[in-house]
Amino acid sequence: MKNKPKVAFLCLHNSYRSRVAEALAREYASDAFEAYSAGPESSFVVDDRVAWMLLEYCSCDITENDTRPLSELPKVDIVITMGKGDSCPDIPCSYTENWGLDDPGGHADPDYRKMIETVRSNVMDLRDRIRRGKIRPIYETA
Repeated sequence: MKNKPKVAFLCLHNSYRSRVAEALAREYASDAFEAYSAGPESSFVVDDRVAWMLLEYCSCDITENDTRPLSELPKVDIVITMGKGDSCPDIPCSYTENWGLDDPGGHADPDYRKMIETVRSNVMDLRDRIRRGKIRPIYETA
């Protein structure tokens, strides 16, 4: 793909859902878009449990990556908000959607696995929609 859109995955603390989305997107969809993640209340710590499960589930290692605040995002074309009821500020972009995922923090392992599988499925769907032209970001030429 010539001009790959930049996609930002956002969740409140950038330690669970958005980090999983970024890692899975880099693993499975890097041919269709560039993936980033951030959060308005970034905790700067990736949750150990989600990092371990992601490594076990799909060999994605996010243990060395810090979380990032919104101010460190590049200009993006697509914004995917992750949470149910989380308040994320508006980020300028040409397309946005909300995946409405519960925060698995403090829950049992099956809840983490379910979140990872849901995010993986959503990332693959997003990749396919971008490839088919169902989502067409407006690229800036200047």
